[in-house]
Amino acid sequence: MKRRVAIIGLLIVCCVALGQENGVTLKPNYRKIARVVKSPLSPYFLDSLQARFFRCDTAMTVDDLRCLYYGDTLYSLVNAAAIYDRRCRRFGRDSRQANDAWWQYQMLVTAIWSTGDGSRRRPLHVACPEDARLASEGYDSALWFKMKGKRKFCVSPQR
Repeated sequence: MKRRVAIIGLLIVCCVALGQENGVTLKPNYRKIARVVKSPLSPYFLDSLQARFFRCDTAMTVDDLRCLYYGDTLYSLVNAAAIYDRRCRRFGRDSRQANDAWWQYQMLVTAIWSTGDGSRRRPLHVACPEDARLASEGYDSALWFKMKGKRKFCVSPQR
């Protein structure tokens, strides 16, 4: 009986350990992203990703966010931060519109931080230099992580 309980316990621990994200960061493949966002048959087609992004779809994966961020010149942290500021002034910080804009900003930050850790060996890849400044400083004190220290960035060759 004790063996069965021990085996079941080990299986549960193994399932939980294997189910966690491994935290692997990958350099974006700019050519592949440029190709898949233009194909209407692709799951990463830019129009469908934009629609999901503006609905604040929580089911968007990191790959979806990366294709959106690196595949279109309209999406940047600077634009997302400006939209958040405007909505806070117009509707108030606790409004649904401001929360949606904050969620969109956080999704773009997730796309950037999925490309590296900011070290010399694994720099963060950003679409424009302004995004590097905003990502390294953090945007707001309410940001769920505080970015400190010097970070290394690579600017996307697409833009």
